[in-house]
Amino acid sequence: MRFRAAIVVLAVSFTGIGLEFWRPVAPAVAGDELGTAVPVVTLPGVGDDESLYSYVGNKKCKKCHIKQHKSWEKTRMANAFEILKPGNNKEKKQEFKLDVEKDYAKDEECIKCHTVGFGKPGGYITPDPEDKKAVRKATKLEGVGCECCHGPGSAYIEVFEEILKSKRKYKVEELYAVGLRKIDETVCIACHNEESPSVNPGDPFDYEKRKVDGIHEHYPLKQREE
Repeated sequence: MRFRAAIVVLAVSFTGIGLEFWRPVAPAVAGDELGTAVPVVTLPGVGDDESLYSYVGNKKCKKCHIKQHKSWEKTRMANAFEILKPGNNKEKKQEFKLDVEKDYAKDEECIKCHTVGFGKPGGYITPDPEDKKAVRKATKLEGVGCECCHGPGSAYIEVFEEILKSKRKYKVEELYAVGLRKIDETVCIACHNEESPSVNPGDPFDYEKRKVDGIHEHYPLKQREE
């Protein structure tokens, strides 16, 4: 087992920040009322991955980022799952010699990059078509959603909700500490690489161009401090 640094529990209050060394625990929120609660979250140790957090779905993000969500809904990323279905995106599939009539929405090699958190805690699971509850849950996680780029939100969504309710100022580092992912080229090339059947070999992903092309609009975040 690889070495893991001690987990630090970060207690965030309206008046200050307290640090305490503790054993690894799941992210949680302490207190009985959001307005008076002190959020308690765990920080990953050196070398840890995102396994401390789970996916919560786009609807949770929409509560704080309505404009961004509406903009995202119009992008190809939002509809990325639909192009996997038989008969859809016909010209592109023919261009890359893919079977137009095949249901790629059941191919794990495809859906891992066309759904939110495939195979991970809280993420997309291919549902039994007879299980209506599972189908509804899966539908909400179809497409390249918020957490595909920004990371699983189970912990930072709690901090965002507290920020929204209290109307206090915050720094983005506070959210990075609880699972919000820093956006850089590595986020994109996890899927936009030569393993994808719709990527031309030898045509590298242009991050500088694509980071502003085909994604949601960006709006000023009034409570965020630089």
